[in-house]
Formats: sequence, structure tokens, C-alpha cells
Amino acid sequence: MKKITVLLTIIFILPVNASYDKFNEWGGNYEGCHECIREWWNVDAFIEADKNYSITMSFEYEKETPASNMFFTLFDWDEKKVYNLSSYNDDFSTLKCSEKSSLNLTYKNSWMRGKYPLYTLHLESKGIILDMKITAEAKPKFVVEEQGGMLPMGFGYYKYAFIPKCKAKGTLFIDGSLKEFEGTAYYEHVWGNWSYHNPLKGNAIKYYFKLADWWWKNKNISLESLTISSNNPFGYDWAWIAFENGWSIFYGVIPFWIGEIPLGVVYLYNGEDIVEFGKVNYEYINGTFYNGAYIPNKISVVAEGKGKLKLVMEMKNRPRIYEDELKSFYWKKLILYECPGFTNGWYENNGEKISLSGKCEIEIERQVSIFEYNMLKITPHSDGFELIFLSYLMNVIITLQLFFNPLSINLSFSNIR
Repeated sequence: MKKITVLLTIIFILPVNASYDKFNEWGGNYEGCHECIREWWNVDAFIEADKNYSITMSFEYEKETPASNMFFTLFDWDEKKVYNLSSYNDDFSTLKCSEKSSLNLTYKNSWMRGKYPLYTLHLESKGIILDMKITAEAKPKFVVEEQGGMLPMGFGYYKYAFIPKCKAKGTLFIDGSLKEFEGTAYYEHVWGNWSYHNPLKGNAIKYYFKLADWWWKNKNISLESLTISSNNPFGYDWAWIAFENGWSIFYGVIPFWIGEIPLGVVYLYNGEDIVEFGKVNYEYINGTFYNGAYIPNKISVVAEGKGKLKLVMEMKNRPRIYEDELKSFYWKKLILYECPGFTNGWYENNGEKISLSGKCEIEIERQVSIFEYNMLKITPHSDGFELIFLSYLMNVIITLQLFFNPLSINLSFSNIR
């Protein structure tokens, strides 16, 4: 009865009338453009030239404004520099997509072309030119493909395809000189119908039965404490990891209002197969407050599926921050906070434990409401409890510790900024 109640509740609040495609094969109409509200093609890469660099880029269109965007950021790891080479809120026609069965995108003087397993990318902005050939090593994957491949974003939905490991090779023209590079890349293609301005706009679909059932089978609810915060399900935590041993990871979670009910997925590419971990727990070890949001910059992750995975990933550069004012009474803005860094951990399966270390690209998205970030955490103890209340809007942290044997009360106030 409890399982049926949870399933019906989840299905009731999620989208209901959308088409579903069977994602058994990559190709067909999945490489190019679709008829939808929002779509993007994204590449991340760690490259080595005269210095260590990483890039993140995407071509995107959205029909709500409408507008096109080119996100292009170059991170200099050695000197901790960030080059923001993006172009935002351009005319909708700026991004040209001329194919459906293959990739043929043009954005001003930049472009991306190809078809699995080979893609070519040319980025040109503010005197910096990047030419890159991307060759897929891993097979492509749709997130929760076996459960229908549909993911919620508020009351809307989207489809998420990615290739977790590619070879990257090319040239980078920067500071007046041309540098050859090699490295590791990640590629994704996302499309769907959802709204940042009005997250409750959309329809529910019967295929979320599969997603709800998948979540129930993989759930890992902890009741040792109760944490309620405005880290709501209209934002996400995302990371791509490239390990030194050639493995890679896709990591994605949707923070819920209740922290003890995690919803996320991890895909580990082990050089041959992509292994899914649906039982994911995460903890924010450290973070920073930014314009009404809390941004975790050091995250501990424990994932279970075919084996067990434990990782700590941490931002280790200056971030690239994108903000967009939202046309909503309740939602103030959208924040994308992105930064590369390092990760360490291990993977254990069938008694074999493998140490893992490498580089990661972390992206945190938050929608800031008029109440901004707030959090209430209650931790029970055998002889009392601890309560922490935090409000970014009121600039206050209140801590209450109450113990009964012996009786003691500790109440403290502090400021966030």
C-alpha cells in the first residue's frame, strides 16, 4: 500500500501528455534538431597544450524568449584564469541547424558537424580560436533509457543523450600563438519541453510510471536527520569526470526539498561498458553563498549498483557564472555556476577495489525564489536534538541544541555574510 501511494503521488505531480520515442539506437533523428521548446548540444574537454586547459561549450536555442546562446568558456588550470567567450540572448535565427539525421550547426563564425562516432568543432570568439576533432570511445547513452528515457523538469520533460568518453585532438589559437593539443572529451545532446520561467507549466505522461518505479527500486532514504531546504527539484547538480585510468563518469542529481530523499543517477564507463548506479547519496562538504543561492563546491558521493562507488569532487579554479533574470513573480533568477576541479575515490566490485583519481567538471544550476536560500535541519539524539535554521534573505543562522540528561540549552545566532 505504501509503494502504491508513493507511485501515485509522484505520477500525479509530474507531466502527462508527451510523446515517447524508443531509444534503442543512436542516430536517425537523434543527432540533429527537434521540434521542441529548448535544445542544446554540449562539449566538455580536458586538454594539454603548452598548459593544462579545459573547455566547456554549448550551442542552445530556446523559444520562450525566444533566443539563441553560445556558451564558451576556457579555463586555464595553470594560471587559474577564466576566459568567458560566450554570446548570450542572440536572435533566435543565429543558431542554424540544417540537419536532423546528422549534426550540422552554425553559430556566427563557430560551428559543429558530424555523426557518431566522429565530430568536428570550430569555436571562434574574442580572438581565441579552437579547432577540435572529437572521436567517441564509448557508446552513446540515454539517461534512464530502460525506464523510458524521459526526465522531469518541473512539470515539463526532456531527453538526455550523452557520450561519456571521447578522444580530443586539435589546435588552440590564444595570446597570438597556435598551440596543438590532445585530451579527453564528453559530448551531450538534450532536448525537450520545459520552462524555467514557469516550472509548473506542462503535462504529465504515463511513462513516468517507469521512472517512479525505477526510483522506488533504487531509493536510499535516510531518516537519521530531517533537512528541508529551498534546493528544489527545478535545479540540478551535474558533473563529468575523466579518470587517469581511462574511465569516466556522468553524475546527475536533482536536489529535493527534503535532503534525505536523494534522486540521482551515476554512469561509470569502465573502458568497455557503461554501468548504471541508481542508488545515489551525496553530501555537501563545503560550499559558498552566491546571490541568494547556496552553491556546493565540494561534494561527497556514494553510489551503489553493480558494485559500490565512492568519490569526493571539488572545484579548483575560478568559476564561470551565468545568471538569467526570470519572468516570474515567484522565481527571481536562474544561476549556472560551473568550475573544473579534481576528484578522488574508489570503485569496489566482486571483492576488487580500484582507486580512482582524475579531473572533473562540475556544474550547479539553481533557480532562486523571492525567499532565496533557506534551510532547516533537525538532528535527533538519544537525549535531545539539534536544530539549525538558515536564511540567506534574513542573513541569519540560528542554532539550537537541547539536551535532557542533564538538561542543557544552547542557542546561538550568526550572520551568513
